Amino acid sequence: MKCRFSKFSPIFVLALLPLVTSANPGALEINQDCAAVGCFAGDTPGFPVTITQPGSYILTSDLLTTDVNMDAIDVSVSSVDLDLNGHTLNGGGTCTGTPVTACSGFAGTSGISAIIGPNTPVVIHIHNGTVHGFSNFGIVVGAAADGTLIDHISAYENGNSGVAISGTLNVATTARIRDSQISRNKLTGVVSPTASTLLVENSTVTGNGQIGLFFRSASMAVGNRINNNGSQGLYCIGYTCVLGQNVFMGNNAAGAQFAVGTLSDMGGNVCTDHPSSACP
Repeated sequence: MKCRFSKFSPIFVLALLPLVTSANPGALEINQDCAAVGCFAGDTPGFPVTITQPGSYILTSDLLTTDVNMDAIDVSVSSVDLDLNGHTLNGGGTCTGTPVTACSGFAGTSGISAIIGPNTPVVIHIHNGTVHGFSNFGIVVGAAADGTLIDHISAYENGNSGVAISGTLNVATTARIRDSQISRNKLTGVVSPTASTLLVENSTVTGNGQIGLFFRSASMAVGNRINNNGSQGLYCIGYTCVLGQNVFMGNNAAGAQFAVGTLSDMGGNVCTDHPSSACP
């Protein structure tokens, strides 16, 4: 597999940029009031809010899940743009410790679940908001196809992973996570596709209870700050993974900062717990 990248500037300190309310004319609205009665055709009253038609959707309020063991938003179709519009999906849970050691108080299962069916490709754009406090995943996308993008998202204090993305079997695709903050989830920050590729760029992955970035296929991490996760900052055993201009610090109790089967090194990676600040 040949990968081409544009030139990236080194990342020294990365903070999630302020989330800006966006105008999205023609988008269907999702809010706490309409969730109780059904927000649009195909969505039944109560949680989850269910998206069954392609198109653009926008949050116009925060969502607090009130039904135990229910997601906040389920997407059962491809070609969806979901703009959180600066709002928060709240599953009610909180976590303690950095890295996380315990979580409690969950009311919702996953914040956003975009799964059509076994190995059915999904193209979705999820952006501009916060997902936290769910017992399973903050965001989960099944069989992510080319064009799937998660950006300007804060996913924190979820009971499993902040973001989980599965791949499309036997099809070469690339999903992307960029300009996001994945922090203090109970298990992993990000779990990547099987069989397909994930590109994580210009993001902060910090304080998760176990692995920061868990790549289960040949994937790429470029320009990220990955720190204070309970186990390795990045785990990619059995695959060739591309790393460039990432900063690793304080992961794995200052032990090995990452574990990679075969490393394709773009250069510029820094491991501040290593005596020379160079990554092995």
